[in-house]
Amino acid sequence: MPGGSPADALVRALAVALIGTAVLFTAAPALDLAVSALFYRPGAGFWRADLALSAAVRAAAWRLSEAMILVAVAGLVLAAARRRIAGIAPRVWGFVLLLYALGPGLLVNLLLKSHWGRARPADVAEFGGSLPFTPPLVVSDACARNCSFVSGEAAANAAFAIALAVAIRAVRPPLRPAAVAAVTWAGAAVALAGSFQRIATGRHFLSDVLFAALLVAALAILLAPLARPPAARDAA
Repeated sequence: MPGGSPADALVRALAVALIGTAVLFTAAPALDLAVSALFYRPGAGFWRADLALSAAVRAAAWRLSEAMILVAVAGLVLAAARRRIAGIAPRVWGFVLLLYALGPGLLVNLLLKSHWGRARPADVAEFGGSLPFTPPLVVSDACARNCSFVSGEAAANAAFAIALAVAIRAVRPPLRPAAVAAVTWAGAAVALAGSFQRIATGRHFLSDVLFAALLVAALAILLAPLARPPAARDAA
């Protein structure tokens, strides 16, 4: 078929997004400072961090990811008794758990955040802190632990949105397209709101959030064959 399959198009789009984001923030690293400055007030700092609404948005995003993980575990446990949640095959729940474990867990929190060394917005000199600002793709020693690049919560938010989109399409009997679209968009809205909260409160730069989401999306594409029926994998 000319142009390839939808999956091929998705891979190409993600590759373009990753390369484009890398080029953008390498050529214009100050874009991170400009975006964070929109939420910073001299004398008050990143004052939105103290808002109850901000805390509620963050907590809601956390709880939803926790719920998704618990449902996935339950789905695998029930599969041992030949039962299914909403008719969803256990391979889908395996995909969800691997996505969270390898994405937000291993890649983001254990590898990047622990070793990249990028200081958080609220800690850099430009926003009243004492640490130097570094571009996203430059490894630094400015931060010793739990650092800014990439955002762990943005990665979890992306994993939630992807997991929800995959799971809702695996419901059997299938839901109506309008319902599938509504749930998918709701998951995307959760990811956007939770990730925006991290920028607005000075906990992460824009690039931290973008790279987190893109890396999790790339991992999801690599793991996608695990969520497909065996016949679909053989035909791919």
